[in-house]
Amino acid sequence: MSLNPQPASYAHPVNWIRQLTRLQPAKWNWPRSVRAMIGIGLPLIIGTATHQLDLFLWVAMGFLLQISGERDNPYPVLFHRLLITTPLALAGLLLGYLSALPWEVVTLFMTTLAFASAVLSSYNSALSIGTMQMLMMGTVTLGNSFISHYWQPMLLALGGAVFYAVLLGIEAKLLRHRPEKQAVEQTLCALQALADHRAQGQSTGQGEAGFSTSLNNLYSFMLYTRSLAPSRNVNSEYIAVLIQRLDGVFAALESLDKPSDFKQVAQLLEQIIAAYTAQQKQQPELQGLESQVMRQKLEALVQTLWQNQYSLFKNEVVLDTKQKTKSWSVLLGELNPGKEVLLSASALALCMLLAYSLRWVDQASHWYWIPMTVILVMKPDLGSVFSRSVLRSLGTSCGVIIGGAVLHYVVPGPLFILIIVALACVMPWAGQRSYALMSLVITPLVLILIDYISPERAGINYAILRFEDTLLGGVIALIFGYLLWPKTNHMKFSHAFHEIRQNLALYLKATLTKAEDPNRTVQIHKMRYAVYGQIANFRSNLQKQLSDPPPASQEALAWFPLISSASRVANLITAYSINQSAQISAQELKALQQLADWIESGTVEKDITGVTDLTDQPDSTEVRLVHALVGELQHAKEMVVYHAHAKSDASGGGLAHP
Repeated sequence: MSLNPQPASYAHPVNWIRQLTRLQPAKWNWPRSVRAMIGIGLPLIIGTATHQLDLFLWVAMGFLLQISGERDNPYPVLFHRLLITTPLALAGLLLGYLSALPWEVVTLFMTTLAFASAVLSSYNSALSIGTMQMLMMGTVTLGNSFISHYWQPMLLALGGAVFYAVLLGIEAKLLRHRPEKQAVEQTLCALQALADHRAQGQSTGQGEAGFSTSLNNLYSFMLYTRSLAPSRNVNSEYIAVLIQRLDGVFAALESLDKPSDFKQVAQLLEQIIAAYTAQQKQQPELQGLESQVMRQKLEALVQTLWQNQYSLFKNEVVLDTKQKTKSWSVLLGELNPGKEVLLSASALALCMLLAYSLRWVDQASHWYWIPMTVILVMKPDLGSVFSRSVLRSLGTSCGVIIGGAVLHYVVPGPLFILIIVALACVMPWAGQRSYALMSLVITPLVLILIDYISPERAGINYAILRFEDTLLGGVIALIFGYLLWPKTNHMKFSHAFHEIRQNLALYLKATLTKAEDPNRTVQIHKMRYAVYGQIANFRSNLQKQLSDPPPASQEALAWFPLISSASRVANLITAYSINQSAQISAQELKALQQLADWIESGTVEKDITGVTDLTDQPDSTEVRLVHALVGELQHAKEMVVYHAHAKSDASGGGLAHP
């Protein structure tokens, strides 16, 4: 019996419209908003004062490209992303020289480039943002024939990117060490929230996902600092140890079972967070904690935090780490895009082919907004294609009113600059709240920055044409990038869940290795990190899919019980890694290895309860783990049977029950 659900056409419909338009919580990022106002507003002020607004608009555009793609990451990561995205965006501006070629060649070239960009996007977020900007800027220059020398806007946009780097550097200097400190604080807060939820008996799926996300940010920063160092890097080694300490506290937390223990841990973590945030030189004392294992893990965490809090960048820490190099075969294996990535790339290429082909039908100067919409909607790392199409249409419908009114009624001057600066100020907050709000803000900015220098702009009427092109691009993305690929979501979820099963099995097997194995602790930590990260990503993808209309949202809904079961299995293994016996009997070891094989293969025997017939130590930690894992596998098996029966009975109008 395969532990994969079938598409849940029988599932109860979710309120996908409410899910689609729901606003996400967001905090106002004042440093980013101030940089956005200065970076976009100052070039406009200079351009207005020197009567060269058409030139300085490109500088503002270069800055806008960088600030619009900025995410909450440490400053070194942002600078690293800048080094990748800027050359790609500037290369896109030079694609305007292709306009001298026959349009058949241009269309074929941009289609091929879109396919390659989608594949590159799967490797990391910087390449994803950079390739999107490259396609966008190439489309802008190909759609504005009045630009004769494309190297000029490229140099001006480069000036905007340099200005962005300067302002980012000033902010990093004024807020020294803050991103790294914030990443640690966020991870500590995620642990505290998880303990608090456990104390109150609440569901912890979201809490575990939040901890995995926070730990992943810290892990990414550690990898980045290590990759830049020509030799040993003390900071990255410290963060690597800190990650292990945080992971150890999480594992110990999973081993607790009393609400009072969870409450004590939550209170202690709250004290640790307050002392760490206030930069107290005296580390807090851990009192009133009954669990000896948890006390040891928290003490190790506090010692690591306070030992390095004031000497993090002073090379005063000596830690032992081992560097690992990757072989070419492993590297080539990681670069293999996989079937799902190629399908997404094919969908984007098909939509780009259709969008660029419309140039033969639409000879007007605004045609290029059709492929621009396709690019923005079809990027695979931004969520559901359906959601982005609808939300972009909603946001654009309001944004074109603002942009068209500014173009038609406002002349260059103080009011013109004030409106642009206000939009730039709101943009970072809007991007966190909703894709529709982001589109509402970014649309008038792009309309004004690009269309103001266009000799064929026509105020509100021209903005309305932009809106029509946006709708047409959204329709192309919906039909040829979404509706024609109905099985890709199920295949994607199946593949992702298969990887989760494999890593769960490896995680369980890692705990069964001998205690004297020197790589045991490292391997357990590695597998725990991988499993919880994959589960968090899977939940996030399901949540995005819920905003799609049925049956896609129903299919996503059908996966939630199984991913919840996988999360509970991960928690069971984590708790066992802390409390396992010093000696495991041969019968217990055989049973756990059998369960690991079943988890990995995704198939179980018709009657799996026979594996629980253990008599050596009926109340050992291993026996309790075996019974718990069998219960979860039995539950997953019943869910799959329920899915299969419900699918077959759906055509007859009835619902099957397990």
